[in-house]
Amino acid sequence: MMSLLRALFRTPATSGDAAPTEFVTQVLEPAGGTIPMPKGWFYTEAHRGPGSLLWTLSREDIAGGTPYTTGVRIQWLMGVKEGTGKTARQFVLDFVHAKKREVKVIGTRDEQDQGLFTRVGLETEEGPHRILYSLFWGNSWDMVVLSVAGTAKELWHTYAPTFDKMAAFELIDPGRFKR
Repeated sequence: MMSLLRALFRTPATSGDAAPTEFVTQVLEPAGGTIPMPKGWFYTEAHRGPGSLLWTLSREDIAGGTPYTTGVRIQWLMGVKEGTGKTARQFVLDFVHAKKREVKVIGTRDEQDQGLFTRVGLETEEGPHRILYSLFWGNSWDMVVLSVAGTAKELWHTYAPTFDKMAAFELIDPGRFKR
């Protein structure tokens, strides 16, 4: 897992960093959901078939696989039971348990029923990075959503308010799925 984080995040340049003050609405295709994204940030999609949708919103341009320092990655996994043999809830709780063994935990967020999903959270320090995992499982659907917000430890207090604003994403536009 640490190698994955090293591949996603790079060591930052810290001079002149300031929290974004302007946001635009970014549509999360193909589901039509939305997320407030800082103006000037970059958006990419890297979907892996119909069962895994992946969006990355980052301060740095990650075209060509370049790692980023500051950003949010959202992954939506469908058919979790079929793919892993675990319920969506168990998949999330196993992920959290494994993280707690691997890295320094700053804090946790208890289960919170949000209607269609239940949410838990885990804030960590992993090498030079500070990461906030928000993990959701479907209450009646076999799906998991993983939101990973992170930056360099020394930039965390600058970008934490940005991550809080971006946490208000909506995954699906229900209007697209009405008959």
